[in-house]
Amino acid sequence: MTDLETRVDKLENRVTSLEQQVSNVITKLDMFIEESRAARKRQDDDMREMRKKHDDDMREMRQDMKEMQKNIYAKMDNMDTKIESMGQHVRNMSIVTIIGIAAMVVAVFLK
Repeated sequence: MTDLETRVDKLENRVTSLEQQVSNVITKLDMFIEESRAARKRQDDDMREMRKKHDDDMREMRQDMKEMQKNIYAKMDNMDTKIESMGQHVRNMSIVTIIGIAAMVVAVFLK
């Protein structure tokens, strides 16, 4: 084998080795890209799920707030009714008291 043939063999071996290394790097890069896509998809799915849960929670909270508001208004209406009833009672008692005092005054003058 001549010196030139030896150099060509070494060069071919180096080229083959470099081709194999490039192939390995490309394989690893493809795996990395695929893993990155899978991770991004998982992240998107997780975000979508969290957003849906948040929206559902907010919807439920709004509904609960509406129910609480209805209950508060109902209680306020009930309190208004009770206050009106108490006002009528106080008026009635005042009238009875005035009539009672008037009856005492009349009784004193008629004696």
